Amino acid sequence: MEGKFVEVRQRWGRRTNALGVLKSMRAVAEYLLHSRPTTLYPFEKNELPENFRGVLVYDIEKCIGCGACVLACPNKCLYRTPGPKTERNKPGIYISFEPTHCMFCGLCVEACPPVSGALSHSKVVSIVSEKKRIVWQPWEWAAFTQLAREKGWEYDAIDYDRVEHLVKERAEQIKKALEEKASAGAKK
Repeated sequence: MEGKFVEVRQRWGRRTNALGVLKSMRAVAEYLLHSRPTTLYPFEKNELPENFRGVLVYDIEKCIGCGACVLACPNKCLYRTPGPKTERNKPGIYISFEPTHCMFCGLCVEACPPVSGALSHSKVVSIVSEKKRIVWQPWEWAAFTQLAREKGWEYDAIDYDRVEHLVKERAEQIKKALEEKASAGAKK
């Protein structure tokens, strides 16, 4: 057994003599004095590739209710949900989302008609939660989208358990606004 270790040390030039120790110390000093190989997360954010596909964001104002994204989703994590009929969304169909089941493939974004453009990818890296399943109603998803932009959650992994109350509060506001638009449109 000892013979194998000696062979590996000789092959890779690793020796336990003073010269080997000095070389190791020099390598450590270079990392300490010069650039770090890692970032100091969360104080520094990693640069994401240009074509990075993060958590999906939903612009509820742009959604026309066609459901093309639901049909395109291979994981079936998008669902049709009835809601208030607005001038833009005549059928009154909105999209619910299950972020814990999404694999961020982007097929739904590609399927969303250019006339709508309601779906896109964000720079939010992931959603983490102790819950096994999170299903966002359309207004909760729109609330998360707004909060992610306002609070600067880009380049982060979001602990949903900590921000759920913020999302729920904003979702109520969005749902009320949609219902007001629907009732104002019906009066015309």
